Amino acid sequence: MQLRKLFCIAPVLLFLGAGAAHAQSETSTLGKIKKDGVMKVCYAQGSPESYKDPKTGEWLGVFVDLANELATWAKVKIQPVEVQWNTAVLALKRGDCDFFGSSFVYNAPRALEVNFVTPFRSKGLNAIIRKDNKKNIKKIEDLNNPNVTIAVGLGSREYETGKRLFPKAKFLALQINSDVETLPPTQRGDADVTILPIININWWLQIPENAAWGQMAFPGEDFGNAPVGWAVRYGDQEWKDFLDQYVRWVQANDLVKRTYDEYMAKTNPFAKKQQ
Repeated sequence: MQLRKLFCIAPVLLFLGAGAAHAQSETSTLGKIKKDGVMKVCYAQGSPESYKDPKTGEWLGVFVDLANELATWAKVKIQPVEVQWNTAVLALKRGDCDFFGSSFVYNAPRALEVNFVTPFRSKGLNAIIRKDNKKNIKKIEDLNNPNVTIAVGLGSREYETGKRLFPKAKFLALQINSDVETLPPTQRGDADVTILPIININWWLQIPENAAWGQMAFPGEDFGNAPVGWAVRYGDQEWKDFLDQYVRWVQANDLVKRTYDEYMAKTNPFAKKQQ
């Protein structure tokens, strides 16, 4: 989505406005980006916030659009850096990118390692379960059972939250490139449920062949709600302040909801992956 079609942007908030108050440090990421004209952004695949078009390889998604708008406004180019969820923190800390631009959910272990930017929104989790559920899983607390196996992505928010909320359960933690890859084990019966963000579940269930065997486990009862946004390395307050200002502008104009609504109405990437 071209966010500039919704709003006429006057480029005063970001680079020019920040520079008027005080001179920016040459060692800051902000100064480097201004000098080089390139902003490196780490992305991990997770619909609808950041995913690759299976035909073109282009990065798409709500958070990708927000990063692209920032780059256009600031007159710099984006250099995408693909990472997996279990290596996202490491990639950011070692300098592979200037910020992590996918939907990074706050949790304390991550916050010990990287600095979270002001969140765009918050979101909760739910689960996909087979319609012929044989474990009689009806309530969220039923997941906290040693006889229940939960499929999640290794290093994902779903893994951390699931382990914390359901310590008695067994976990099938998968090395994945996309969150949809955690669903086949539940379909086959290798796992009893797959935990995913609620918006991903709603989108995935729009596909008839998915809804034929799977269903949301706990309709209207999301769990593990947490703020969602970008992250940077610790020790660069100027860069974090710059991104925080941008997030506040996004929030003031309600662009997150507008962009999610547009992506939910688009062709579903889960359908593409099954062609």
